Amino acid sequence: MSTEARVSGGTAGPFAAELGGVAAFFASRETLHGVVARRLLGHPAPHDRELADHLIRERRRRSRLDGSLGGSLVATAQALWELLELGAERTNAGVVRLAGFLLAQQDRPGRWSDDGIAGDGFFSPGPRSAGIAPLALPSGTVFTQEEDARFVASCLTLRAVLRAGHENRAPVVAHLESLLRLRVLEPHLAFVVLAALGMAPPAYWTRIDALVAEAARHQRDDGSWPDVTAFHAVELLLTVPTRAARLLIARAAPFIASQQVASGAFDPSESEAIALTALRALITARTTSAARPAR
Repeated sequence: MSTEARVSGGTAGPFAAELGGVAAFFASRETLHGVVARRLLGHPAPHDRELADHLIRERRRRSRLDGSLGGSLVATAQALWELLELGAERTNAGVVRLAGFLLAQQDRPGRWSDDGIAGDGFFSPGPRSAGIAPLALPSGTVFTQEEDARFVASCLTLRAVLRAGHENRAPVVAHLESLLRLRVLEPHLAFVVLAALGMAPPAYWTRIDALVAEAARHQRDDGSWPDVTAFHAVELLLTVPTRAARLLIARAAPFIASQQVASGAFDPSESEAIALTALRALITARTTSAARPAR
């Protein structure tokens, strides 16, 4: 995101060794994650602007005439998010096309909340006869239940279209309000809800304070959470633009740093997505006091 913290003054200071390791990990990677990581670290490669433009064009070329990637809600929402990560403007033709497809899927049959009555703004990933579970997130979290997968798909699509600038559309507002009325007990789903609401306009931020406080109550002393991975929690908290959310990320940073492997990545599979989440967490921690929020 354009407003997120970046490394300044080099990598000296807290987590210097870990930042040096992740910088080496991403130094020569000609991928979306490599471009974004080098930008955050303040060390873009000479060709990164051209590489980003190429990656933006590549994602646009993969879209069909209807604006989707293979007709998939999830893949199209992910591609839209990636375009914006790469620095595409909201007016970019690819952004407009992908967002248009996604917005057309609101209130259609097959959505998580489908009770035969439209109006809640949830996005449909397609008919229930064509399941989307298991649904895997970049953090490695996998939703194996079909209802959970459809709920997550809608929330992540909402997050993407909000970032693309569609916060004033009535069905989008309806989806936001629907999420705020829900009582989500499962922690792996609660963080997904936070990620979607975190992209809402500032008027909503105070309304999500209770959800952030709930996440704070369950955070362990080592910075992790029960029943969810720290990378799942932090990846989704990074969307929430409040100090309370940043405090949770800062408290999780030492635990995340402890997961770094020799290559500079943060998991045995050396996932670039997980390494980028870790990098963002460490940068957030360097600029945020890690005092524990009140329980």
